[in-house]
Amino acid sequence: MPRPRKPTSLHILSGTADHNPARMRERAAEPIDDRPLGPPPESMRPDQRAAWLEIERLAPWLAYADRIAVEVTAVLLARFRVDPGTMPPALLTRLETLLGRLGLTPSDRSRVRAQSPSASANRFVRNGIRPS
Repeated sequence: MPRPRKPTSLHILSGTADHNPARMRERAAEPIDDRPLGPPPESMRPDQRAAWLEIERLAPWLAYADRIAVEVTAVLLARFRVDPGTMPPALLTRLETLLGRLGLTPSDRSRVRAQSPSASANRFVRNGIRPS
């Protein structure tokens, strides 16, 4: 099975976008979401909301477009915390996968390199789209 495609935002944060400009040219039309993750959905229970807020604190790079993935992760994390021993193995595997995709495991977090938001005032340059 091939490796999952690394999100463009992680290429930008880690600096690999500068090392392989061709990769960024092929992704130039990719949608960019500069909006913050935002508050948890009102429909979530208090324990799920707490898990959402914890994920938000641990992964400040997440954006509004990641809300559904964060919601599913928060629901599974809240369930895991109630009684880890009763969580079906398939759901535990799904939780581990989602945490990795969000950059919340040690190996995945090592791939995230945060730059200061003021590194460039031009949002296109900041998001890896360089003028030709």
